[in-house]
Amino acid sequence: MRKTEVYQIRLDSQEKKQAFAVFKQLGITPAQAVRLFFKQVVLTKSIPFAIENQAINIETPKKKSTNNVVKDEDHDAFFEELNALLGSDSERSS
Repeated sequence: MRKTEVYQIRLDSQEKKQAFAVFKQLGITPAQAVRLFFKQVVLTKSIPFAIENQAINIETPKKKSTNNVVKDEDHDAFFEELNALLGSDSERSS
């Protein structure tokens, strides 16, 4: 069995409430959502969504890489991967 660790974070209470409601609608626990995020960081070696700062003023704009952004047509594959990952989580907790 793999060694696990506990990691605590502070969240804005309203954001936490809203995010937990989304997780519930998706049928996943907050812990599963965090593990999925970390799994995607490891797999893509990046943050798995675009992070932009509108306040940055760059004279020569660089072309944005969209390699790690999930596109609309990739949602089916994404949810298949999500279900596979969640399936392994639910097997461990049973």
